[in-house]
Amino acid sequence: MIVKSIKNQKIIADKCFVAESFLDRFRGLIGKPKLSPGEGMLFPHCNSIHMWFMRFSIDVIFLKREQDGVEVRVRVSSVHEGVRPWRFFPLMDFSGSDTLELPSGVARQCGIVAGDEVCLS
Repeated sequence: MIVKSIKNQKIIADKCFVAESFLDRFRGLIGKPKLSPGEGMLFPHCNSIHMWFMRFSIDVIFLKREQDGVEVRVRVSSVHEGVRPWRFFPLMDFSGSDTLELPSGVARQCGIVAGDEVCLS
């Protein structure tokens, strides 16, 4: 999947894995040594993550799907930069519907802020 900013047309992730199965969602990024540039992981129907057993910091973007008739828009609900591994408490956004995990620094490089619209294709 490709994730792109509508605001500035920047590619946020061009190798985004969608974690849909129970095992993929359970494992997430645990065990990976890092996320390479362009990589990301999308967790549909997920508004809370943990950082236990992680080896590296990530940017976490919570997304909110909004339906206007037939059209579905995906907006950034909140952005959390440089979330550290082994964070004790879960990170959550009650207004979010999906979670996007990216290499640390991507949110700032792409200028992503709450309210931005993104394209998932």
